[in-house]
Amino acid sequence: MSFERVFVMDYDLISPLGAGKDAVFSSLGNNTLAGARIKRFRTDGMKLNIAAEVKENLSEFYQSEDFRIREALVFDRKLELVVSCFHLMKNRLEELYAGIEPERAGVVLGVGSDVIPFELIDPVLNKYSDNPELVFGNTIDYLNHNKKGINQVLNPSDFTAIFLANKLNSAAFQKVVLTACAASTQAIALAYDSIRSGEADIVLTGGTDSIIDMLSYTAFSKLGVITAGDYPDDQTCRPFDISRNGTLAGEGASLIVLASGTYIEKLALEPEIEIMGYGNTLDGYKITAPDPDAVGMIRAMGKALSNSGIAPDQVDYINLHGTGTLANDPLELKAIEDVFDEYAKQLPISSTKDRHGHAIAAAGGQEFVITCLCMENDFIPCTLNLKKPINETGVRLIKDKNISDRLNICLTNNFAFGGVNTVLAIKRM
Repeated sequence: MSFERVFVMDYDLISPLGAGKDAVFSSLGNNTLAGARIKRFRTDGMKLNIAAEVKENLSEFYQSEDFRIREALVFDRKLELVVSCFHLMKNRLEELYAGIEPERAGVVLGVGSDVIPFELIDPVLNKYSDNPELVFGNTIDYLNHNKKGINQVLNPSDFTAIFLANKLNSAAFQKVVLTACAASTQAIALAYDSIRSGEADIVLTGGTDSIIDMLSYTAFSKLGVITAGDYPDDQTCRPFDISRNGTLAGEGASLIVLASGTYIEKLALEPEIEIMGYGNTLDGYKITAPDPDAVGMIRAMGKALSNSGIAPDQVDYINLHGTGTLANDPLELKAIEDVFDEYAKQLPISSTKDRHGHAIAAAGGQEFVITCLCMENDFIPCTLNLKKPINETGVRLIKDKNISDRLNICLTNNFAFGGVNTVLAIKRM
């Protein structure tokens, strides 16, 4: 059986580093750190108060949308991010999809869990405080009353994929992946599989998420994984540093167009990036911690290489998961030493989460796009906040300054709650 090759045709993102890939790459070059005091909700009385927020007024992107969609975007940040990203690249997408048979186009997105936006519903309660029947429990019913096709609050998780499928007339499938920090990485892998097997000619993939709301931010803080201390000195994400104490809460959305070799040949297009393969494993060790021997991470990277036909010493750079948490960082470096052996001392590796934060379900998509940008621009970003590495001899962590070097083959790692490990291997054409 012959398999289709899978190419990256286009991509874009909405990130705390900027709206659009050009703005994001400029921020990478300028060593921008997006962390700052939270503005989306009041943090009075909260011990933690820093996150990497998207700073642009996103409503400027979707003014032409149906008013029902615009109403929903007020309450659903994940949807707002991905709708904005769609409009950012709308003209390019429509050009790529012109003439495609609907049954040959699909959508696979990684999305975050739905949360009740308490800080947004409370003002509704206050507005109608003279109505004794309107309490929190039925405020959501009130907001959703007589809405057709879309709720104002709490839409189904697959609404994001359905929205995009309707926009681009994609009828093959509309799927969402909800595996937390690996969700959009797995979405890209599933999109790859769909094209490689011949199920689809073109797939829109990526992801969207935000944990910068009162409920999500508090929950992650309680887990002890958000960087703690006094802003701005201590509340700093420091991946792989001996002083690391947590990750930087983030948000974002990415959209990536994958297409088969047959389809791009038909359109006479010349892509710059090819997805070679991926590795996907499950530790099943603990819901909030990876296997202490890094077994799943090791297998995921090993599978990404073997499934792609890539030798370890052919890899030019790895964009690490690198959260800045106590549990993840040393195990990821252990896994790299195991997989790459002596070559690990030469292989450039870094995390960019100290710059843009951890966007959870959207993390893999954002970091995939960043890796593509780095490959196309011969650019290796350093881990900005890394001063004293936890491992200074076995691996080559890039710190202090960015590097300019040719990148032909890269990996991008993402590891999630429950021990979900996904690694993508990509090649520059």
